[in-house]
Formats: sequence, C-alpha cells, structure tokens
Amino acid sequence: MVLPKKASASGWHPFFWLATLVLVVAVLALARAVLVPLALAILIAFALTPPVRALERRVGRGLAVFLVVLCTLGAVTSFGYLLQRQLVDLSAQMNRYSESMRRKVATLRPVAQGGLAGLTRTIDSLVQELDRGKNVPEARPVRVVPRQATATERFETTVVPMLKPVADFVVVFVLVIFLVSRRGDLRDRFVRLAGRRHVSLTTRTLDEAGMRISRYLLVQSAVNGLFGLAVAVGLSFIGVAYAPLWGFLAAALRFVPFLGTILGMLLPTTLAFAQLDPWWPTFATMGLFLALDLVMAYAVEPLVIGHRTGVSSLGMIVMAIFWTWLWGPVGLLLSTPLTVCLAVLGRQVPRLSFLAVLLGKESPLEPELTFYQRLLAGDEDDAGRMLEEQIAAQGRAAAFDALPVPALQLVQRDREDGAIAEDEYEGVLASLAALVGEGPGPVTPAPSRRILGVPGRNAADRLAWEMLVQTVDPARVAIETAGTGALVSEVVEAAAARAPDLVCITSVAPGGASHVRHLCRKLQQSQPTPRILVLRLEPQSPAAEAAVAGDITTVGSLAAASLCIEQACLLESATGQPTAPLVPAAVH
Repeated sequence: MVLPKKASASGWHPFFWLATLVLVVAVLALARAVLVPLALAILIAFALTPPVRALERRVGRGLAVFLVVLCTLGAVTSFGYLLQRQLVDLSAQMNRYSESMRRKVATLRPVAQGGLAGLTRTIDSLVQELDRGKNVPEARPVRVVPRQATATERFETTVVPMLKPVADFVVVFVLVIFLVSRRGDLRDRFVRLAGRRHVSLTTRTLDEAGMRISRYLLVQSAVNGLFGLAVAVGLSFIGVAYAPLWGFLAAALRFVPFLGTILGMLLPTTLAFAQLDPWWPTFATMGLFLALDLVMAYAVEPLVIGHRTGVSSLGMIVMAIFWTWLWGPVGLLLSTPLTVCLAVLGRQVPRLSFLAVLLGKESPLEPELTFYQRLLAGDEDDAGRMLEEQIAAQGRAAAFDALPVPALQLVQRDREDGAIAEDEYEGVLASLAALVGEGPGPVTPAPSRRILGVPGRNAADRLAWEMLVQTVDPARVAIETAGTGALVSEVVEAAAARAPDLVCITSVAPGGASHVRHLCRKLQQSQPTPRILVLRLEPQSPAAEAAVAGDITTVGSLAAASLCIEQACLLESATGQPTAPLVPAAVH
C-alpha cells in the first residue's frame, strides 16, 4: 500500500531529524583526527585576525601575517620553556622540601589514628584470621620470558607518540597561516557553496559568528589577564615562588571552561604545600584561586561579557559536556566557540531555529506567553512580579494591554478549542482577578461624570471591565456596573434610568460579537440615545485601532479605551460642556 505523499512525509519527519542527528554525531566522532586540528586552527585564526587587520593597512597582509604569527609563536614557545624549566626545578628541589612535607603529614597522624582507624584494624585482623583457615596450595615459581619487540614495534612505541603532537602542531600552524592570509577568498568560496540565492543569509551568519567569537576571545582574554595578574600579586604576598609564572599559567588555563581555574590551582598549591612550613599558605593559595574565580564568574564576566556570546549558561554547560565526550579535552576547550556558532546558525537559518531555542540566551517565550504560562502553572508570585515590573515601566493601561489582556485572550481561545479544562479556565481567571485587583470604591465628593459599564456575557468580559476601571481616575468619574450577563432589555432600562455620559461595553474574543452588535442597536434605539464605547479585545487588534459609527466608538485596547473615556467624560470645554464626539485620530 502506497501512503499519500503528505502523510508519508509527516510520518517520517521525526525519524528523519533523529537520523540526521545520529549521522552528524557519528561523522564528528569518526572524523575527529581531521576536524579537531581544523577547529583549533579556525579558533586561533579568529583570535589573530584583529591584530592582522590592524597591521595590514600599514605593512601589507603578507608581512602582517608573518609578524603576528611570529610573535604568537614566540610567546607560546617562551611560556612553554619557562614552564618546563620551573617543573624541572621543582622536581630537583623536592628533596629540600621533603622535611617540610614530612612535618605537615605528621600533624595529620592524630587524626588518622582516630575516627575509623580502629575499625580498619579490626577488619584487617578478621581478614587475616579467615585467610589462615584456608588450604592454600603451594605456590610454584613461574619464569616469564618477555618476547623481544621488533624494530617496527619499538618505533611505534617510542617515536610515533612523540611525532603525533609535532605533526598536529605543524598542521594547525599551517592551517592558521592559510586561514588568516586567505580569509577573503575562503569567505567567497563558502558563500558560493551556500548558493547565489543565500548570499545575504550566509553573509549575516558569517559576520555574526565572527563578531561574537572575536569579541568573546578579546573580552575573555582581558578578563583572564586581570585574573592572572590578581593571582600573581596574591601568590607574591603569600610567598609562593615564581608567582608571575603561575599567574600567566592561570590566565591561559582559564580559557578552558569550568575546569581551567582548578587546573591552574594545582601546581601553585603543590608548591605552597612543599615549600612553606605552615599550613596556611596552602589553604590561602586555594582560597585565592576560588575567591577570584567566584568574583570573575559572578561579578565581572556578567557585566563585561553579558550577552556577547548569545548562549545561555545551561546551554554552555550541556554543550561543554557534549563536546568533551565527543573530542576529549580539546573539545572542552573548543566548546564555547562551537556552541556560539550553533546558536548563530539557529538564529539565522529557519530550519535550525530549534538550536536558538535550546542554546540562546534570549527568553524562548514572549512576555505575554510567559505570563500566561505562569498563570496556568499556578505561579501567581512570578506572574505578579512580571505585572508589577511592567506597570512600573509603562503605566497601568499599557501594562494591562501587554500582559493580562493577551492572557485573557489566550485562555478564552484555549477554552473554546478544548485545550484546557473548565477548572483550569476558572483558575486562570481567578488568578487574573487577584492580580488586577478590585475596582475603586466610592469617592467623595461624587464626580459629575458617570459611566455605565456593561460587561458582555461571561467572566472574561467582566474581568476586562475591571481592568479598564483600574485605568480611570475615580475622583473624576462615577462608575456604575450592570450585572454580568444582564439581558439587553435590562441594560437599556438601566441606561435610560441613569442617563450616563457614556455606556462602555467590554467583550473578549472569541465569541460575543453578535451580542455586542445587538446591544448597540437597542441602545441606539432608546431615548435618550447614549454615547457608546465598545472595548473589543481580539488577539490581533492593534492597540491604536478605533472606529466611529455615529455615537458608537470601537477600540481594541485598554489604553485606547482609557483615552476615549478621558476625552468623552473628563475633559470639558471652556463653557463647561463635554467635548466633541470621539474621533479615532485622538486614540494613539
């Protein structure tokens, strides 16, 4: 049986993406020997491109590349030489420090003799007693004659391990020179491979990825340099030898996410333990590293780096684990730039938008959806905090239009679609009512202007009216409310008896439009004919939308309705008469 093309495609869609993910991970794992040097070369090229660009305007690209690469190679070689000499010197002086370490270990013996030491001795005695009861056969000596290794095997075990790092270094070195010197040509070729129709998309993606990675490396280098300087100064005060070298090493290792500070702390702490007699330098060294890392991670980096990477902290941790599992320690070093590239692809390529949702620093939901989700989850505290912040930033009417009104529309839509149960619907309305608050009480003296509020047919319409009431100054207008779900005849009688300056009808989509039209017709036929304001809250209605038909003005937001009430009932002309009829141009 042949399935329809559409059904077949939709059925295979999840399997297709899963198979693609497995294939990509398999290729990354199998091609590690090729991809790791290439990724390292690209990362180094990103770091070297800014100084090359600064120099090539004066001396030309070729000489600029040569000078920058030579300086970088010299700095790395010098640092490696100094570190190697320090390690050799530390190994040679370990005999001098043996007495200091022996005294420190001796201070731990009383602790070791207490606690679980007695239990350990008891278990050892019991094991020895059990071993005595066993019939152990007499052991016979066996002579093992090792097989002589061939010349090829000796070459593989001695020379190949030394040649592999050298070969990797040469490959990365050559790739870096090529990438930096031919970056324009490589960019053009990449754009051409992406296709002529995607030139703008490819250009934006390359620009954003390059900008974010370059800024990250530049700012992170500055932060790590500050960290290394603080470490060097702190170790000098503690008395640890070669403090500048350990500060430089700590700054370099801090490029390794999450583990860099721990790795940089090991050698100085070991030296403090071996070189200095008291215990306090050892603990002071560890405390120095940990305290500086906390200050940098939670105070300096959020202010300096901020959103430059565009990747969330959770996404960074998960991707660091993934790249470490895939490529080992080098993957951990490359995890941040690679994750930044994936997040950029997710923002620029529509089919990869899930990467931006999973890794991006931006909130995955719009504020109104987040507010509605909090109400559905029963988290009134978080929803209330969001509403208070919005009111403080934009004012009450605009804040209601931004958060509670969309939530009211969403819960109405979900109820109509059967996506939520009736108790959930009532719970959201109750939470909204609690957050919005009750309408204002009576004010003395009584205002001369009066509004008759007519909520539509249900609790959502009533809640929309209560929000509108919150935006009106109770000292300048008297507000009366018809009962929710009142009959049309009852509303007409109330309007005729009370003679308000304005009748305000509130209705929340979906549904209720025909009821509002019928009510407006009946009010227009009554004597005297009142001025009517219809607040119709629909999902896609612009905030400034207004329409006038005779004595009826229709608006689509609380801000527009509040402005109409101000215009119709609160402002007076010089003769003390109400202003002219409402016009859409005044509603913005």
